[in-house]
Amino acid sequence: MSEQYVHVHIIVRGIVQGVGFRPFVYREAKTHGLKGFVINTADGVVIEAEGLDSEAFINDLRKNLPKHARIDSMEIVESESCGYTDFEIRESTLGVGSVAIPLDTALCRACEAEMDDSANCRYRYPFINCTDCGPRYTIIQIPPYDRVRTSMKHFAMCDACHTEYTDPSSRRYHAEPISCPDCGPKLTFLDNVGLEIEGDPIALAVEMLKAGKIIALKGLGGFHLMCDATSDTAVAELRRRKHRKAKPLAVMFRSLEQLQEYAVVNEEERAHITGAIKPIVIVRAKSGTNLSVHVAPSIDRLGVFLPYTPLHRLLFATIDFPLIATSANISDEPIIVKADEISHRLGNVVDGIVSHNRSIVNALDDSVIQIAQGHVVMLRMGRGFAPHTLLLTNAIDKNILALGAHQKSAIALGVKKNMVLSGHIGDLGSIESDGYFEKTVQTFKRFYECEPTLFISDLHPHYSSTRYAKEQKKEHYGVQHHYAHILACMGEYTLDEKVLGFAFDGTGYGDDGSLWGGEVMIADNHGYERIGFLKPFALLGGDKAIKEPRRIALSLLFECYALEEVLGLKSPATESFLEYEIRQLHHMWTKQLNSPRSSSMGRLFDAVASLGGFIQTLDYEGQGGMIMESFVDDSITEPFDFTVTDREVVLSPMVEQIVALSTQSDAKRLIASRFIATVEAMMEYFVNLHPEYPVVIGGGVFQNHALMSRLYRRFGERRFYAQQQTPVNDGGIALGQLYYALNNLPYPKDTGSFRGL
Repeated sequence: MSEQYVHVHIIVRGIVQGVGFRPFVYREAKTHGLKGFVINTADGVVIEAEGLDSEAFINDLRKNLPKHARIDSMEIVESESCGYTDFEIRESTLGVGSVAIPLDTALCRACEAEMDDSANCRYRYPFINCTDCGPRYTIIQIPPYDRVRTSMKHFAMCDACHTEYTDPSSRRYHAEPISCPDCGPKLTFLDNVGLEIEGDPIALAVEMLKAGKIIALKGLGGFHLMCDATSDTAVAELRRRKHRKAKPLAVMFRSLEQLQEYAVVNEEERAHITGAIKPIVIVRAKSGTNLSVHVAPSIDRLGVFLPYTPLHRLLFATIDFPLIATSANISDEPIIVKADEISHRLGNVVDGIVSHNRSIVNALDDSVIQIAQGHVVMLRMGRGFAPHTLLLTNAIDKNILALGAHQKSAIALGVKKNMVLSGHIGDLGSIESDGYFEKTVQTFKRFYECEPTLFISDLHPHYSSTRYAKEQKKEHYGVQHHYAHILACMGEYTLDEKVLGFAFDGTGYGDDGSLWGGEVMIADNHGYERIGFLKPFALLGGDKAIKEPRRIALSLLFECYALEEVLGLKSPATESFLEYEIRQLHHMWTKQLNSPRSSSMGRLFDAVASLGGFIQTLDYEGQGGMIMESFVDDSITEPFDFTVTDREVVLSPMVEQIVALSTQSDAKRLIASRFIATVEAMMEYFVNLHPEYPVVIGGGVFQNHALMSRLYRRFGERRFYAQQQTPVNDGGIALGQLYYALNNLPYPKDTGSFRGL
């Protein structure tokens, strides 16, 4: 571009709305003496600029980007001058949406300072925000992101707020949720049946928390259930009331300094804990603290985060102990966003409710991540990360909706030049979860003003998402579950080549109608070949075996030993049964009665947890693996023995070695460490067979921190791909489904892995 007086028309796409991008452009244009305008449109931010310094202006747009903005593309066209006399910010225009939705961010330092300043008009104001922080996606009704299209439209700005809102030099210029105590939302405190209690809501909440009570507090994307995390009585009571026996609970700390008294935090973890999103980060718990033993029973990992809203921060102004802050929901259902629903559905759980009258339009759970060898492992994509938008190189001519799986539900939309993955919805199958699933579909259709013409789902015929696809009476196809896991990772990195894929999870519907879950594939964007899998084993009692891993352990023992030998074993798994129960289950195994076979790596983790004496019955998914992880010693790298015969990974040698170890005093450390090394060795076996392909992984088993840390160390020197921006578990399935469809338009190919329903 020549250094002369020139007119440029620029379209910027990415996260460029609701992040202070227009005032940033305005300031840069003024600095460079340019004339023209900037405007939000549904197609992106449009800039018309003319002057002598336009090239430097464009360079500075890229270089000085606001911290929450993200440029995915910038189209620049030169033309003749239009004779503008000044540079201005114009009002947004409506149209078909195709831009990344602005994301919710945690309270910024500037707003923290203001709410601590007794001379500031927003001193202790629970809804303080600016263009650098506050609610975004959770309050949007329809883009573009302007106040009249958010739940803040019900609050008329006072003169003082309006002055800041319309001043391009202000930190709150077009900060759509802007408000103050004179014109903004109001807090209320309710009892557990929804009746308002007079008094200062914060003071009433603090009083209850100090008395060991349980409250519900309205956050950005839904309510938290909160209680004293150092009180065994309070945490045990929360578990009893919520029927959540052992699944770990997240803990919110007053400050980083307080958090570090309870957990070991490395530099990468600290950056996320204190960053602009403040997700829940899974870290190593310290022993010997006063944290309740009921917070994360039998594991040494802890989900921690810092206050991310001004309301949370006000609680900690007079509370010096950490708080449980877990999603207010019925187990595995979507987070609750309305106070009347709290009192109706969780009135028997809470003692009080802190609410306010700013509506949450789009529910969104807290994001959960962990760090393995410096890399993010996304466990639950929610606040601050979702919806996640990936820009495509070419526009597509169909609107495609991928419906994900059944557990950890999420959807993905392909529209114009975008792939958009939703946040965590919940496990489908209940009225509430299925209802919110359909609401999320409608939200995406509304945001992008599109009607999907192609639906993609899992192959499993009984999933709610599969049934939904069929009910639409439109073109619809299914993608094999584990192939979709591999495709999800390929989609995040936009890979377009053959890969060696490992899909390890709890369960998924295989092409042959059986239950898969320990799959090795050579795959590309058009199909796959299944080149390896765990030798299938019986799930004695079907679904009951998923809750009782000792049943799976027993089936593995039946593969290795005769019945009388099994009865004579000194094994934690056999000792958990009575003799007649083992005989009954052996009969079931022999006659293949209610004993579906599975190649699932997740179920293998469960079985090893039983054989090693870690746990015999589960209270939540993945519990066995999490408990074993606490015993892993990285200095132990010797795997158990296994063989590979005609693509099958045969586990009998490993089972026999575990049985032999299980009576030793150091059995748990040895079994946990060598089993993780065995999974690593299984993968290396196939990598050595196919060194020409990059390695791609996917599936819930890769949430295991010990395993992921070893894999990054093992394969870090070669091309090794693991999802970081999107969930590695079933929360990413929809992205994989969508990525396949995008690479096989106009019509999906019937490869056996992608078939009509």
